[in-house]
Amino acid sequence: MLHGMAAADAQRIERAREGRPFGSLDDFARRTGLSRAVLSRLAHAGVFASLGLHRRAALWHALAQDQQELPLFEEGDSPIFVERKSGQSPSDLPAGPVALPEMSEAAEVLADYRSTGMSLRAHPLKFLRQGLTELGAVTAAQLKTWPDKKPVCVAGIVLVRQRPGTAKGITFVTLEDETGMANLIIRAAVWKRYRAAALGATVMLAHGQLQRQGQIIHVLTTKLEDLSQWLRQIRSQSRDFC
Repeated sequence: MLHGMAAADAQRIERAREGRPFGSLDDFARRTGLSRAVLSRLAHAGVFASLGLHRRAALWHALAQDQQELPLFEEGDSPIFVERKSGQSPSDLPAGPVALPEMSEAAEVLADYRSTGMSLRAHPLKFLRQGLTELGAVTAAQLKTWPDKKPVCVAGIVLVRQRPGTAKGITFVTLEDETGMANLIIRAAVWKRYRAAALGATVMLAHGQLQRQGQIIHVLTTKLEDLSQWLRQIRSQSRDFC
């Protein structure tokens, strides 16, 4: 699921770990022989957490890798080896690892979405919930007990937009928040009036009326708002360089 990851590179990782688990990022780089660009992509995705490295530390280590100068030793680096390769004396070498601050949970989640389109940590709307509540938005889970025909407001990341040929211009939109999914029914006139938000929103706020038919719940939408900029605010606040 990692965006831009070649199948051949994934297969090299699988082959390299058949003998034993990887012990460190240096060990991983040595045994797989992957390029620094691929190592950086993996670091961006947070895959080295199992080796005790958070994203920033892993990216730092990945960027420091040079496939032409990887040590031949199985464990650790030799100052003599580095001196011969780089012309540095042992006293010129860094005294220890650089301490980088860990990313916030919000930054980690956004990095997950940029790398794989999903996150197992949390949902982005978790970090927007307070503001959404102030706008009057309820969660998808709350819709399950919301009274039929009662006005309601719900927000989420847009997962699906579909307009069946037999729907007479009606568009069905599925939103996802941190509690589940909400289904919208958007009539042609509403779609036309809020076309920009309807077509372009990544995060959508929908006003309307709840409709319940047995276990099937929809929001018959009367107004749409584009809240995509709220995700950009999270990214800015996170100061995430990944």
